[in-house]
Amino acid sequence: MDETTNQATLYLTADQCALRYNISRRQFQILVKRGDLPQPIRLGCSQRWSIRVLEEFESEQINRQSALFQRTSRQCQKIKK
Repeated sequence: MDETTNQATLYLTADQCALRYNISRRQFQILVKRGDLPQPIRLGCSQRWSIRVLEEFESEQINRQSALFQRTSRQCQKIKK
């Protein structure tokens, strides 16, 4: 793979991001506007999302879900006792 191809895959369009999350492009744009998803960077007149930033965001979301599950599980165990 040459350097140009490698650099091109580091950023996704809104359409590609929507496909990644299995939502419509419009829904993706709404989530970005609300701040629920990472903000894009500008490359010329285009907006792109860094794959690295998206992966970090996804990892943070997984960690939050896991922490919430653990807290809820501990609370349920206290109630059972």
